[in-house]
Amino acid sequence: MKKLIITSAIISSALCITACGGGQTEQSSEASVTEGAQTEEMASEGASNEEMVFAVNNEESNIRWEGGTSGAKVYSHFGNISIKEGSLSVSGDQITSGNFVVDMTTIEPTDENYGEESPKEKLVGHLTTGDFFLVEEFPTASFVVKKHEGDKVIGDLTIRGNTNEEAVMIEKMEVTEDGVNAKGKLVFDRQKYEVAWAHFLKDVILSDEISLDIDLVAKK
Repeated sequence: MKKLIITSAIISSALCITACGGGQTEQSSEASVTEGAQTEEMASEGASNEEMVFAVNNEESNIRWEGGTSGAKVYSHFGNISIKEGSLSVSGDQITSGNFVVDMTTIEPTDENYGEESPKEKLVGHLTTGDFFLVEEFPTASFVVKKHEGDKVIGDLTIRGNTNEEAVMIEKMEVTEDGVNAKGKLVFDRQKYEVAWAHFLKDVILSDEISLDIDLVAKK
């Protein structure tokens, strides 16, 4: 009888040890799986924050410009101008550096404020002179990124050889491993860049503000 009791105790102890040991093994396995998942997640996050460099696609990128008047005559001229080249460096969802060059010889009005006596070609001719952008001497303009803060990118805008710090307000930005699609608005004071022409009609005032709607597409 004593032998039976002792044997039963030994068997019970063995079952308990086996059960407890199995539980520890399962917990260790679960911990390993969790640690592995965390490691993969950290690696993935690290990869997404690596700096990526993309070249601006000049065929898919564009800038829409607009300037207007007030006073006796209120109207605005607007149109497109081409981006010649550029690049963007991105880390996560932040533009860390970059630049784009604008081809000032591609000014193209698209508004309808023209007639036989004042065709759009006349406006283009005037905009390229020293009254405005002096394109013969300064055929390009540029923007160089300095930093990305919240919903704006701050950088140096150069027009007619004059450089001033300006901000592009970001309206849309999509970043993937294949490229960047960004839209933003930059409004600058033309007087700061020696674009100082005054309207010949004294009661018509040409606005000092010129707005640029920038559409940038950059790819690997």
